[in-house]
Amino acid sequence: MSGTMKTTSLGLICFLAIVVSGCVKTSMLYRGNTVSSVPVVTLQEDFPNAGTWETFELVIDYEYLRNGDFLEITGEVALTQHYHLVYDRLRHLYVYLFFVDQNSQVLETHSFVDNLTGSTEERLRVSRRYKIPIGATGISFGYDGAADDWDSHTSFYELPLRK
Repeated sequence: MSGTMKTTSLGLICFLAIVVSGCVKTSMLYRGNTVSSVPVVTLQEDFPNAGTWETFELVIDYEYLRNGDFLEITGEVALTQHYHLVYDRLRHLYVYLFFVDQNSQVLETHSFVDNLTGSTEERLRVSRRYKIPIGATGISFGYDGAADDWDSHTSFYELPLRK
């Protein structure tokens, strides 16, 4: 193997080691942080529960059933009217479901919407099943997104960033 190939191979291995060591499982994201500025839904037992979780940017109409150690949840995710009127295109939207304890601290994070793109008027129907972590008394949602039109761009998020 030539010196150039050895150097290139070593550089690639170092790069991959750095990238892989920086990866965090989704379930560990925001663990221990407090959900404070958005609604927390208290988990109820053994019968369907429905509601609306809403912020300035996002609306999630949901229905869930807690069945033992599992949560079965369906929902419809959409941007609010503000984004329909001001922006044409959704560049990306990631939505997370947080299991929280009685103090609204995140126990686990799960992807609820992996990556929604398209029109700001698009509505996405979602159906998921999660194992409920020990100590979870509620759920909440968070998101990270960006939208634009021909002459402006905006980024928006609502995530539990503080301990």
